[in-house]
Amino acid sequence: MTASPSPETTRPAVSLGFVAIYVLAQFGIWVALLTPVVMTLALRVGEIASEAEKGRWLGIILAIGGFVALVATPICGALSDRTRSRLGRRRPWLLGGLVVAGAGLLLLGLAPNLLLLGVGWIICQAGFNAIQAGCLPILPDVIPVRWQGRVAGMLGMTSTMGTFAGSWITQYTQGSPLLMFLAPFAITIISITILCLILPDRPADGGDDRRLGPIAMLRAIGAPFRDWDFSWAFGSRFLIMMAWSFLLTYQLFFLTDQLSLPKADATQVMVKSMAIIATATIAISLVGGFITDWTGRRKPLVFLAAALEGAGFLTIALAPSVSQFLVGVAMAGIGKGLYFAVDLALLAAILPRPEDSAKDMGVFQIANSLPQSLAPAIAPVILVIGNAHGNGYAAIYIVGCLFAVLGAITICPVRRSR
Repeated sequence: MTASPSPETTRPAVSLGFVAIYVLAQFGIWVALLTPVVMTLALRVGEIASEAEKGRWLGIILAIGGFVALVATPICGALSDRTRSRLGRRRPWLLGGLVVAGAGLLLLGLAPNLLLLGVGWIICQAGFNAIQAGCLPILPDVIPVRWQGRVAGMLGMTSTMGTFAGSWITQYTQGSPLLMFLAPFAITIISITILCLILPDRPADGGDDRRLGPIAMLRAIGAPFRDWDFSWAFGSRFLIMMAWSFLLTYQLFFLTDQLSLPKADATQVMVKSMAIIATATIAISLVGGFITDWTGRRKPLVFLAAALEGAGFLTIALAPSVSQFLVGVAMAGIGKGLYFAVDLALLAAILPRPEDSAKDMGVFQIANSLPQSLAPAIAPVILVIGNAHGNGYAAIYIVGCLFAVLGAITICPVRRSR
């Protein structure tokens, strides 16, 4: 009987140049998607809404967009797996998503009112999640197994780098609402187009007639939560990402309203903030990965990382000046870098079923996207309570501190990883 070829031998050969383009494409996605989340969407809301209402409307728009992302991610992924186009399974979603995302960004730049601004953000989320449906599976589809760990590490840094790059670009484009959204997207267009030109892609197998049964899909998504270790790790990631959603979304309003900075000065401070977060995250990720492999221990580092983030958020909440604000950002950035260096290694050790690892890690990503919807949804309530006690936007960072501390505590019951 002839042995079946291994997945490694059936993958097409790829070069280091292809890996570089793949990582650049993921960076291009994040720079165009996260720049509105961190800065430009808040600037547009501030132009259209009143001072008293801008925080509430930003929360509503981001919450709706986060919900769209939560729904679109598994749907687009499942459809991409079954695409039988002559262009392949992934390429149609990369190119189609690029068109949809571009239309959404164009509407964000031109929207004359909050309703159209919200519609533009919904279109953006649908488009970028379609792009991700074509981009993320390239790792298991194309990248050799012996390279996957290193490539995954580089992909993990792209969101932080994209956030910083977007903040830097906004310094020079904030005078034009249209350029604020389209300038970062130029990187997306170039990188995704090059990726499509060199991507070894093929249509889905014609014999694959799996039905998209909603009940079966829901059961598969819920299956890993029957494992307690997975559930605790999911809860920890969810709580940490809730804290970070507060930090990234409300920095601008904290600086302008809490520290009374002019908008132009606040933008400059945000660039410094993003630079600090990017530097700390990338540097500590490399160091943290080495430490966790050397010691073989995951949980203590995850606990320390979450505790550092909580301390950083509390420092921001109590900050009377820009200097203390940046100190808090640095502490949170160090915690973030350490957390993301160790968290996926811990997850890999506790996956319930090795044969379901791709699906279960995909389910785990819900802990990243769900806070994008929930954090802005509850932020207006926190603001009302904070304003009643004279804390304003500082209250959001106090709550972020509590979420981070709970994230540290939640990792403790995990048993299959030290």
